[in-house]
Amino acid sequence: MSYEYPAWCQMETALDIYKQDRTEYLEREASGLGPKGSEQLEMFNKAADSLVKGVQNLTGVEGISRLVKLAVSGDFPQGKTFELLEEHVCITFGWEALGMLSTARARFFELLWLLKNRQPCDRAKAFLQRVARCYLFRFDAECVVMCRAVLDREFRDWWKWYATTPEGAKYRGKRPADGQLCANIRAAYHARMINEAERDAANAVRNRGNAAVHERPDSGEAMEVVRQTVQVLDALEKNRRQA
Repeated sequence: MSYEYPAWCQMETALDIYKQDRTEYLEREASGLGPKGSEQLEMFNKAADSLVKGVQNLTGVEGISRLVKLAVSGDFPQGKTFELLEEHVCITFGWEALGMLSTARARFFELLWLLKNRQPCDRAKAFLQRVARCYLFRFDAECVVMCRAVLDREFRDWWKWYATTPEGAKYRGKRPADGQLCANIRAAYHARMINEAERDAANAVRNRGNAAVHERPDSGEAMEVVRQTVQVLDALEKNRRQA
């Protein structure tokens, strides 16, 4: 193995070579089908692109009828239409995956510096793993939604714990209803389990998560939402340890 070039560069080169080889193969096959060969190849590429776009956007599969027509013709190329579709899909998604890899390389170090000194909270770990994956691979709206879900789960768990403490006993019967994150945040602040800055951070995550779900998916500032989520989780965990 050569280490002259970074891994991502070698992966891009390998995918590009595969794509070129496949294109040359299809063009040779098309040239052997007579005057309609190039037309069928163009029809295949357009149908495959339509299918990939339709599946990605959940908008339909308008290219399927054209592919079926090619498949039953038995001569493009040699009845392997759907095998070629699989290759087409692999190439298309391969380039997308390499784009995600490029983003993940940069964002990895952002998360590294954010998390290097914190004590992980086991209760929220499964949710946080999904937050990290969403952020690393540029699913920013999904990341924001997951951050809100993390806080929703953590504040509900916090209330279950707090009700067992002497200080929390006076709140029994006054606990906010499950699912009302706003009320849970407010109650935790009044119980002095989070300070004003942490309360504001929790509400910012809640509001951005709500916007991502109900208003627009491109809520933006995913890294800031991750930072605020970690800030609130650490505050809750610190108070738990000190209780």
